[in-house]
Amino acid sequence: MSGPDSGNRPPWHRTLLLGLAVVVGLMAVVHPLRRWVVEPRRQALLGHLETPGRRLALASQFGFATAAGVSIRLAPGRPVSELSDLPAQAMTLILGGFRGPYVMWLWVRVEDEKHKKIHFDLIDRYTKIAMLQSDYPQVWTFLGWNLAWNLPVQWQSLERRYQWIRRATEFLGEGFRKNPHSAQIAAGMGRIYSEKLGRSQEAEYYRRRVREEFGRSVFLIAYEWYDLTRQLNERYDSLGRGLGKSVQYRQACHNLSFYARELTQEMYDTFADSVKARTEGRDADARKAYEAGVTQLDETIKAWKWAWRDWRDETVRFEKEGIMALQLGVFRKFGDQAADMVRQLETLRGSLTYDNLPETFEKMTRPEIQ
Repeated sequence: MSGPDSGNRPPWHRTLLLGLAVVVGLMAVVHPLRRWVVEPRRQALLGHLETPGRRLALASQFGFATAAGVSIRLAPGRPVSELSDLPAQAMTLILGGFRGPYVMWLWVRVEDEKHKKIHFDLIDRYTKIAMLQSDYPQVWTFLGWNLAWNLPVQWQSLERRYQWIRRATEFLGEGFRKNPHSAQIAAGMGRIYSEKLGRSQEAEYYRRRVREEFGRSVFLIAYEWYDLTRQLNERYDSLGRGLGKSVQYRQACHNLSFYARELTQEMYDTFADSVKARTEGRDADARKAYEAGVTQLDETIKAWKWAWRDWRDETVRFEKEGIMALQLGVFRKFGDQAADMVRQLETLRGSLTYDNLPETFEKMTRPEIQ
């Protein structure tokens, strides 16, 4: 039965058409405004000169070349656009002015899923967020932090935790590919290797896994990322001046000291094996371990000298820049510690023999990595 006002109601298709007309009208206004005014200004501030349409065209051209094994950069020092970037570029253009609300919805969703320990689509959503905001290093570093610190603790298995941390490094690696000038992302990567994989409670397991996977010390990898942080900041000045810069710069020095301390531990353990073998009457094994320990001692001295030089160079740098005396004192303190280790180990190298190893070993102390 029809009501008394039913004749005044517009047909459903007229309501639908009116709604579509409003949506099309909004898109007709918002999308050109964003494409030709807002986005070019944002790109210019970020140092990118191409409009989104131009970037999509370039990605489509050079992505196939990259897929074929040819590395072509859009401009010197710019990130390489690959075929895998096309979906993100296309999604950015399709969403237009609605990209912001969609990204906000994704942020709310991933935080809710993280707290509820729902991990099925988390990486996919993180990837969407990062791709739609790929020019913002803070997005990559924040999500990378979540992957490396907040998600692994939700698992009991060390293997599963390690897998999440490695996903964090892969995620930040993609962020660095898209932002090759970002000292923040490089520093974030160094922090994961140094603090999470190198010096956390589970570090003994993580350090072994990294060495198995990469064939190198986790602290050397961390040093390389922090050293890259210094290089990028010297060129692009993205870390600012003062405390933030000095804190990031000394992380490279710290990781060289951690690397040297790790070698010192390995040397100590090898000499301990030699002493134990001699006590058990296995002279051949004892001599073999002794020779291996001497070789490690030489490498350890080189590592401490490397750390000493790095601390000294950074001390000179910041003396010229006139940073706070307290901060400068930190560089001098750790530099003096590295120099003292060099002197102690060189003295040990000059006096150590196979015959006096047992009594010399009693005076040695295995250093800790803190």
